[in-house]
Amino acid sequence: MGNVINFFNKPILKIPLAFGVLAGFVCFLFFLVVQNLEKFSGTGRALDVGFFAIIIAAACWYYRKNIGKGYMHAWEGISIGYVVWLTGALLCGYLTSMFFYFSPSALDKYKQTLRTSLVTNQAEAMKVWGKEIYQQKLADISQLTPSSFIFDEFRFTLLLVIIAILLIALIFRKKNPEETR
Repeated sequence: MGNVINFFNKPILKIPLAFGVLAGFVCFLFFLVVQNLEKFSGTGRALDVGFFAIIIAAACWYYRKNIGKGYMHAWEGISIGYVVWLTGALLCGYLTSMFFYFSPSALDKYKQTLRTSLVTNQAEAMKVWGKEIYQQKLADISQLTPSSFIFDEFRFTLLLVIIAILLIALIFRKKNPEETR
């Protein structure tokens, strides 16, 4: 048990886990705000990338300032970014799943909004996906369950957050001149 505690007690993991929990709660709160808007888009979850980018940058800054004594390698920034993102996305997914589990009417409203959005943009969606995939996506909406939302955050933010993590790691990296000797 002591080995497990020592593993998680390292700053390269402990700090991003804390920032990841913050990111998860912020993204979930944003989801709740969007749910309470009169008109919301089913694709609004992709906007969480902005929250992740800000919190990842804050985690890298904090780590570089307090742990690295002003220095940080790019690999440390990338590691911090991925841990923040994975922790935040998983927490947000579970909180969203719990929200829909305890509020089935909210899930029904969400499904209806997705269906309306897809039908409203039918011509554009058929151009992009084709008729078969469009019909499949329309049918998939009725199959949504609360557990379907656990990994949605990963799916919606994956590609954009990878770019953000790489950029943030490159911006915050600063090599210690004594290490190059």
